[in-house]
Amino acid sequence: MSSGKSYAVVDLETTGLDCWSDLITEIGLMVVTPDAQLRAESVLVKIDRRLPDNIVRLTGITDQLLALEGIPIDDALLWLKNRVGDLPLVGHNVIRFDRGFLLEATRQHRRTMFPEDRVMDEVDDLPACRFIDTMALFKGYKLCLEPSPGESHYQYSQRVLQTPARGIRFSLGYACNDVGVRTSGNPSHRAANDAIMTQQLFETLLQVHSPESILLGGKYKL
Repeated sequence: MSSGKSYAVVDLETTGLDCWSDLITEIGLMVVTPDAQLRAESVLVKIDRRLPDNIVRLTGITDQLLALEGIPIDDALLWLKNRVGDLPLVGHNVIRFDRGFLLEATRQHRRTMFPEDRVMDEVDDLPACRFIDTMALFKGYKLCLEPSPGESHYQYSQRVLQTPARGIRFSLGYACNDVGVRTSGNPSHRAANDAIMTQQLFETLLQVHSPESILLGGKYKL
């Protein structure tokens, strides 16, 4: 079920936490529009190194799986761009984590391609105002923090995420359980499954944070 608004949920699996040195291994996506049936999809991404053992244990993604089913990152970025169009991009910790990986992947792609061959641009396709962060919305809900007048969602997210909150957890699984979103049957740490849970969490949080309070710039509107 959706709120009748249009947006895309994106989730990444990676080789680690550092967008400068680690790589994207999977992109998960769910496009939400009033007239479309909800369906999560994902692509695996080939990488030029072995996966760390802890990532294999966490995600179940293996070197063999990436070699067999993975596609080059350039093709994965094009796959993502073609599906999301100009929709807002929703994700859990997307502003501090997923956006950084997408930005770095885009920059690396730009260095190796002619300008006319670029499939994604960090300024045109990945501006901060395009992203909606469910971690920030959930933390703001738990701390009873509302957006200030004229404050963009990006500014609100930065303020909320920097606010100390001792004893409160904000992982996707914990947030879903806290607000009553069922997670059974959707194992975490695979991109499509996490996109499903993030979409359900976002729809639940929209009951607390009205779409009108999630201020987006330019053409990116819920």
